[in-house]
Amino acid sequence: MTRRDAGAELISVIVPAYNYGHFVGRALDSILAQTYPGWECVVVDDGSTDETASVVAAYGRHDARIRCLSQANRGISAARNAGIGAARGAYLQFLDADDLIEGRKLEQHLECLRRHPEADLVYGGARYFRTEGGQEPLDPQDEASRPRLAGVSGAGRQLLLALVRENILVVHAPLLRRRVAEAIGGFDESLEASEDWDYWLRCAAGGMRFHYHDAEGVRALVRLHSRSTSKSRMRMYTTAVKMRGKLRELTDDAEVLRLNRGQLARDVGTLGIEKVIEGEVSAGFWELLRAALLSPRWQDRLKWLYFAAASPLAPRRQFEHYLGHSSFPRSFAAVLNPGAAEARPGARR
Repeated sequence: MTRRDAGAELISVIVPAYNYGHFVGRALDSILAQTYPGWECVVVDDGSTDETASVVAAYGRHDARIRCLSQANRGISAARNAGIGAARGAYLQFLDADDLIEGRKLEQHLECLRRHPEADLVYGGARYFRTEGGQEPLDPQDEASRPRLAGVSGAGRQLLLALVRENILVVHAPLLRRRVAEAIGGFDESLEASEDWDYWLRCAAGGMRFHYHDAEGVRALVRLHSRSTSKSRMRMYTTAVKMRGKLRELTDDAEVLRLNRGQLARDVGTLGIEKVIEGEVSAGFWELLRAALLSPRWQDRLKWLYFAAASPLAPRRQFEHYLGHSSFPRSFAAVLNPGAAEARPGARR
């Protein structure tokens, strides 16, 4: 491969990092272990107060392909956008500082884009692993480590419908051509979560073609943290509601918008339950009413009205039982005391 060819096929790996000095080394190790050598790594230190910058600097002294940019803390979307702006490659690979990619990912996904010039991005599956200290190996027998997310290839309505239902790819699953970022722009810095999901929706609405290629050695590895709380779930649903509200500006496809309205109602209702659990009963009540008004199906409207009516009366812990529960409770008493309802003979477990 000539120097010119190597430059034309340079992959820029963009790693936003905020106070992840205890994890970022392993993320960089997974890049160094890639079978494809034509990469650069741009770590964007987003105002860290720990050893993140010194860890990255040490890696950079040993491998000039790794460099670090520093900025005041502005959030993960702003850090990714800064990385995109500084990237020199013809391809972009995102990787959060606490996650990993398997060793053949860059090589295999670049080869896939070579074979499919019509594709704008290629992505594979994801494995999830539980860890705190950053040194635990992956256990292939662990349910969390098994591949997840069904793959969808193509463009247009079917891709949009799949993405409206759920986020079908984690942020470091795809390898993108630079033209994607040039056409779509950066990540939405106003979203505190779900910013990657919003980005893929914008890509699909913008006519980008996705290609799914999954195999051993090419997957995104996602670290599961035990410190997740109901407050972080509330943030997730709050931003999901905001993200879904933006979709009306991206497409006028009636089928896509109809599905999105139903999913929006679900997210608003779940946000209402989260607020009730957190003790924000009045705010939760109004979210539940809003979910009822948004719901296109009468069964769902009744369900959210039911929860709204119960919200001032039921103990907060009882709502946790129905968080994300799709079935309609048989009686008002089941909302107030689900434990008693489950104890009935023949009750589902």
